Amino acid sequence: MADILEFKQHFEIDVVPVGVYEDMPFPEYNQLDAFRSHDLTSFMRDPFTWKYEEKPDSEASFFVEGRLQHCLFLEPHVFHDEFVIAPVVDRRTKDGKAEYEDFLSSVNGRTVVTQELYDTCCDRVEVLDAFRPRENDQTELSVVFDYFGHLCKARFDMVQDNVIVDLKTCRDASPKGFRYAVKNFGYHQQAAFYLDAAKHVGLTDIDRFQFLAIEKSHPYPYVVYELSASLIEYGRSLNEQALSNMLKAEETGIYTPYNLHNQIITLDLDDI
Repeated sequence: MADILEFKQHFEIDVVPVGVYEDMPFPEYNQLDAFRSHDLTSFMRDPFTWKYEEKPDSEASFFVEGRLQHCLFLEPHVFHDEFVIAPVVDRRTKDGKAEYEDFLSSVNGRTVVTQELYDTCCDRVEVLDAFRPRENDQTELSVVFDYFGHLCKARFDMVQDNVIVDLKTCRDASPKGFRYAVKNFGYHQQAAFYLDAAKHVGLTDIDRFQFLAIEKSHPYPYVVYELSASLIEYGRSLNEQALSNMLKAEETGIYTPYNLHNQIITLDLDDI
């Protein structure tokens, strides 16, 4: 295994040396100027959107739920450092407004979440009790690595022995539903990207990747999935293609929607 580098907290950082970082806060990781797996999968889906869409704020509701779920499952000890639960007050009243203003003054940069969302995430954690991190497992491990001469980053939810485990909340955790999610969201590309990240920073013992998929809605059914070597290799080839095409687009300045290059698409009866 590679040496773990000590992370020094400084919130204006843009680039850090290649390596493995424990205890890097998510805001710091998020600021690192490096390609992510999501960049490659998004570019493969639609270069135009990847280039020109307004990037969602890290405080958008779907990001907050994901971060909170990961925190409570993987690092519950940092909850009070990163999140705070909003009081239930009637902000239509003078007293309610005053109480909420007092609350906001104590937030200190933490993310505000509702009691309802907190309780839902805790319920999911209870369902996944058998899969909680063990004493020697590593969680929220940040990796910065060189990928074909370009700085990239990855954040491993959990490392158990030789396996990276990635927590996914989803609408449908069934084999049929998750199979669609793998294809639609490029999860095979993510798996290949993370395994390559581990290899590039010397974590050579890591050679497997699993998804712990749990549904968002009660009663929160869950399934553990492991992608085959052939599917991961296919994801790896897509990543290399995506990076190559991304660099070409950067050079030419041409980002056409859905890689169609302004073709006219004919739809037939069989397509409907």
